[in-house]
Amino acid sequence: MDQMRQSSECDEFITIIGANMAEINAEFRAQGLADREFSIVHRIGRHRFTRVSSGAAEEMFEGQPMIAATFVRMQR
Repeated sequence: MDQMRQSSECDEFITIIGANMAEINAEFRAQGLADREFSIVHRIGRHRFTRVSSGAAEEMFEGQPMIAATFVRMQR
């Protein structure tokens, strides 16, 4: 059985949100994330986003689901 490594406080995460995978892939390349040793954390899928600030919540992207991909660079 594979053992998942728990994230440390030093790991760096980047989430890219777009309308489709082509946008996300283009931004991944534009930021040079592969060269900076970032890898995908989990499967990519549609998400609805809510931002909470000072107890108030607001839907982001006018409530429209967007594709989100989260990448991590693990500190050794």
